[in-house]
Parts: sequence; C-alpha cells; structure tokens
Amino acid sequence: MVIYSYVIEHDFGLAPNPFGRYCTLAVCKPKIRGSSKLKIGDWVLGTGSKALEISTGKKGLRSKLIYAMQVKERITFDDYWADPRFQYKKPRMNGSRVALFGDNFYHKNENGNWIQEDSAHSLQDGTCNLGHLKKDTSGRNVLISEYFYYFGANAPTIPNEFLEICKEGIGEKKFKDIQLADDFINWITTNYKTGIQGDPLNWQRTN
Repeated sequence: MVIYSYVIEHDFGLAPNPFGRYCTLAVCKPKIRGSSKLKIGDWVLGTGSKALEISTGKKGLRSKLIYAMQVKERITFDDYWADPRFQYKKPRMNGSRVALFGDNFYHKNENGNWIQEDSAHSLQDGTCNLGHLKKDTSGRNVLISEYFYYFGANAPTIPNEFLEICKEGIGEKKFKDIQLADDFINWITTNYKTGIQGDPLNWQRTN
C-alpha cells in the first residue's frame, strides 16, 4: 500500500467530490490521477494549506486532514461520463451547491476532441476554460472510492507522528513506509466513521 498526499488550496466539494455513494477525484492533481504506479488499494489524501487558510479565513488548517480515500477504481473520462452510477455527478449550474460542483463534465465528441461541459471549471460565461481542460485531462483517469473519509470543515488535526506522510507546499508526495502508512490508516479507521463528516470548507465563506 502506498499513500499519495497533497495540499488542498480550495475545498468546494469539487476535488475531491465526496457526495453520494462515491468519493471521486476527476479534476486537479493530474500527476496522481495519471500515475501508472498508483494501484487499486492505494490511498490518496488531502491536507490543509496556507492557501486554504486564506481562501476560507480560517487559521490552523495546515496540519488538518481534509479527506482520505482508498482507490477502488480507476476509469477514463469517457467511461465516467457514460457510467449510470455517476450521472448524479454531472454539474447543474442552476442547482444546489452539490449539483453545482459536480465533477463529471469531461468527455470526447465523435471526432475525438475534448468537451468541457458548463461547470465549476468553465469560464464565467459557461464556455471552455482551456487551461483547466488541458491540466485536468492530462491526468487521463478518474479515481473512485466507496471507502473514504471526507471531513471538510470538521477536519481533524493530524498527530505529529504522522506529519511526515503529508505533503507540504506545491506538488504531490508518495509515501511508501509500509508500517507508518498502516499506522496512519489505522488511526483514521479506528477514530472516525467513513463517509462525509462535514461540509466543504469554502462553503462557509460563501453562505
């Protein structure tokens, strides 16, 4: 088992999208999503950051665990778009905040060109944001989990003995110390329930 960790700059319920039965990572973090070394059963986790503190107006987030998901599936964008299980994750821009931040909005047309549906990653007028499209689709895969912990605004403080697992600053970290990784996952699974434990942090700023 390997743990992939990164810091979260914004937490709107888009990346990850924890709603419904599945927690999905479909946009952002293309290096993790596109890694050929990531295996089913590996974990992906996101922690707080200085940028998240600024965007939410909350201090002390840099040692907080925002979410952790064990990867159960890895599928293409087209398969994600077409799969009946994930139709509810297609964004509706006039819907609830859960619907607004749906992450199922990339697919290819009959000519093999990418389509970016109107979404939280589009331009304000609903047209394609080429910067987001290029970055998001470079990850190739959507990561899916039915076994996840999403804390959001109720993010717990990570014990000091596990902080070395977590990434600091820009980029991603791959942690392979099996014993410490096992101890970290045991800390999560022993102390917390699976599923959603709180609203996305940035929702509080937009109430």
